[in-house]
Amino acid sequence: MGEIKGFIMSLVCAAAATALVEGFVPDGGMKKYVKYLVSLIVLLVLLSPLRGLLGMMPSLVSGALAEYDSVEALARANSIVALHIEDALREKFSLNNGDVDVMYDGEKIVVTVRRRIGLFESDFVLYIANNYGVEAEVSFYE
Repeated sequence: MGEIKGFIMSLVCAAAATALVEGFVPDGGMKKYVKYLVSLIVLLVLLSPLRGLLGMMPSLVSGALAEYDSVEALARANSIVALHIEDALREKFSLNNGDVDVMYDGEKIVVTVRRRIGLFESDFVLYIANNYGVEAEVSFYE
């Protein structure tokens, strides 16, 4: 509430100073330049709250990015990603529940496929890399 009150007070002071300065400037060629300068000052006062907001911008952006404090939180997040990858692979390659298993082993995503029928490891690796941006280790078992 104090910030709003301060902003309004500075706006009122700038308007009063503008009127005072324009009143003392004689008519002629200088008057338009003085009006221009005073208008810029009032505009700066109007935009001053944005300066504080822009100053906070780096902290807002860094707060929006996911930062994990612990290895445990990172492992949980990657395990959830692995579950989503498993569902997407089943849907994309028409696999049954028991045909594909995706897990996070602490370092990388590991995909195990139990039914091969015309599929290649590169199909899975490329699909995961293109859609999820991670490299996966794929192995087939028949």
